[in-house]
Amino acid sequence: SMEDECKQVAAKLLKGILFKVAALERERLLKQREDVLKRYSDHKKRQEEEQKMVEEDKAKNIEAMRVKEKELRERLMKKFKQFEEKKQKTHEKIQKKKHIII
Repeated sequence: SMEDECKQVAAKLLKGILFKVAALERERLLKQREDVLKRYSDHKKRQEEEQKMVEEDKAKNIEAMRVKEKELRERLMKKFKQFEEKKQKTHEKIQKKKHIII
């Protein structure tokens, strides 16, 4: 009958519309998933870059501390040598004075 044919055509149209809606929804969800993965990837990349910068800063600070430590050690050794030389000269002067007294 005409009514049955109309119902069948309507059912086919509805089925086609539902498939199209499902396909569009699937595309939307895939795009959303892609966006989330990209944001996560970008975030992770930024974190890694920040961590790398922190590590580089630490390395620079350690190197700067080593240089400063070396400079301080050299200055200390120079002062110590000056002190030793002065002590030796003072000792020699004392020995000369003792010798003169005797």
